[in-house]
Amino acid sequence: MQVEIWTDVNCPFCYLGKKRFNDALGQFEHADSVQVTHRSFELDPTVPAGTSGSVVEHLAHKYGRTLEQAADGERQLGAAAHDAGLAYVTTGRDYGNSFDMHRLLHWASALGRQEEMLDALYLANFADEAALFGSDERLIGVAVDAGFDEAAVADVVADKTRYADDVRRDEAQAEEFGVQGVPFYVFDRKYAVSGAQPVESFAQVLAQAWGDRPAAPQLLNTDGDACGPDGCAVPQ
Repeated sequence: MQVEIWTDVNCPFCYLGKKRFNDALGQFEHADSVQVTHRSFELDPTVPAGTSGSVVEHLAHKYGRTLEQAADGERQLGAAAHDAGLAYVTTGRDYGNSFDMHRLLHWASALGRQEEMLDALYLANFADEAALFGSDERLIGVAVDAGFDEAAVADVVADKTRYADDVRRDEAQAEEFGVQGVPFYVFDRKYAVSGAQPVESFAQVLAQAWGDRPAAPQLLNTDGDACGPDGCAVPQ
């Protein structure tokens, strides 16, 4: 079974949702047969690359809140993250353009290490007081600290065309699905779930999606000529 998850590193609910989904998946008896792929979604692609801004100031401006109201929202998110067993820094976080991060996630996926890269980016954004956005050096350092090769990471970050088409394809698919926010989970391209649902809800959807998978074809006749590991049958 395939589960595709549209996310953005800027999104605290994606960070929280990943933990809750993984907790549900860890309890799922068919977890070894579930393939998880993280897809790209930029919450604000208009943010200029190479810039960094205060999350609290950004939220206050975007939603017409006071700075204190925006800061209180961060504290509430921090409490929810802590309840889920996640570290969360409630002051001093920044936000910015995430396109290069999405490109790195596609590169890591090609290496079979997408989860490691995403975890590293989430921790750098939500559990570390150091600014994450606006610095290629910082981004490369996060990936290197997670065990990725420095020269290879630097090459991907420097070449803005690498994996850019993959990011755009993910975003185009999200638009086709009508995705308005993230996290957004798609199970076998048949069921969709939006938001950082409780662990119990993810467990229910996993069970339902698994149960509704197409059954394997039933073999009715084995007498026809065919090719197999030992070669091709000679027609009689």
